[in-house]
Amino acid sequence: MPSTSSSIYIHFPFCKTRCSYCAFYSQTDIKDFDRYVDALLLEAESRTSYLPDKNIATLYLGGGTPSLFPIQTIVRLMEKLSRLFNIQENAEMTIEVNPDDINSSYLSDLKKYSGINRISVGIQSFDDRELAAINRRHNSLTAKKALENIAAFFDNYSLDLIYGLPFQSVESYQNNLETALLFHPRHISAYALSVEQGTQLEKDLISQRMAIPGDDMSIQCYHITNKILGDNNFEHYEISNYALAGYKSKHNSRYWTGDNYLGLGAGAHSFNTTTRRWNFPSVERYIKSRFQYEEEQIDKKTALNEYIMLGLRTKNGVNLDFIDKKFGHEYKKTIERLSTQIPENHLIVDGMALSLNEDGMLFADKYASILFFL
Repeated sequence: MPSTSSSIYIHFPFCKTRCSYCAFYSQTDIKDFDRYVDALLLEAESRTSYLPDKNIATLYLGGGTPSLFPIQTIVRLMEKLSRLFNIQENAEMTIEVNPDDINSSYLSDLKKYSGINRISVGIQSFDDRELAAINRRHNSLTAKKALENIAAFFDNYSLDLIYGLPFQSVESYQNNLETALLFHPRHISAYALSVEQGTQLEKDLISQRMAIPGDDMSIQCYHITNKILGDNNFEHYEISNYALAGYKSKHNSRYWTGDNYLGLGAGAHSFNTTTRRWNFPSVERYIKSRFQYEEEQIDKKTALNEYIMLGLRTKNGVNLDFIDKKFGHEYKKTIERLSTQIPENHLIVDGMALSLNEDGMLFADKYASILFFL
C-alpha cells in the first residue's frame, strides 16, 4: 500500500552503443551531455511542487547508461536535490552501471562522495556469444571483473540477467545464474526477453538474421530461477525480482505499491496518485523547450486497475481491505466475486490479501485483466 514519502528518478538517456533489445529512450550521440545536465538541474527546481510529500525515501539514476556520468556530475546532482528536497538519512540511492564503465577508482569515489549506496549492474549474460547477439559492449571477463570491484566497495548491489536470448539454451542460462551467485549479489533481477516494437532485435527477427528460443524454454528458465535462487535464500518478491532478506529494491517496490515519484530528464515519467506526467523523449527538445511534458488525470477506475495490475505481479498481491477503504466497498465485493474466475491452483487467499503463486505469476497480466474495471 502507498506510503507518505516520495521517490525521484533521474533518466540519463545516453549510451556508447545501443543494445538490440532496448526500447527505453536513449541516444548514442553524447555531444549535448553538459547542456543536458544543466537542464536536469533546472527541471528539478521547477518540479518541486509536483510531489505532495518532499521527503524522499529513494532516488534512482537510470538510463541509458548513468555510469557515463563523471563523479563530479553525480555529486552536483545530489547536492542540488538535497537543497530542493528532504532526502531521508537512510534513503536508498541507486545507480545503474554497465560493467565496462566502472573500475576501482570510479567505485571508490562514487561511494566516498556521491551518497550512492546501491548499485544495479546490467550483466544480462556471462556467455560471450549471447552478449554479442544483443550488442552488449562487455564480455564475460569484464562482467566478472566488474562484480569483483563492486563487491569490494558496496554491500548492497543487484545484477540483471535475461533468459530467452538468441543462442541461449536452458543449460547456458542455468550457468549464467550459477555464475552470478559466485559473486554473492544481494539482489537479482531475472527477466524474460521481451521483443519490443521498433527495436533492432525485432528487425533482426523479422529478417531472420536472428532467432530466439520459444516460450517453453523461457518457462523452464523461470522455474529454474525460482528453484536455484530459492535454494540460496532469495525471496521471489516480484515476477522478475529476487532478494536476500533486507535487500529488496525499495525504489522499484514503490512503483508497484503506487507511491509518488518525480521523474527528471528526457522521456522520464512522474506520478503523484492524481496525475501522470511524461517528458518528451528527445534530448534536444528537453534542453530547448524547458522540459515540456504531457499529462493525464488518474480517475478512480484507472488507479484501481493499476493497483491490481502491479499488485498481482508481487508476492504481496492486492489487499482487499485497502481497496475497500481507498476505492469503495462495492469495488472490493466485485473483485472478490471476479477472483473466483482465477484457477484455485494459481491463487492464494490469505486473509484480506489476494496473490498469485509462482505458477500463477506467469499469467499475472491475464488474471489482472479478469479483475479490471472497464
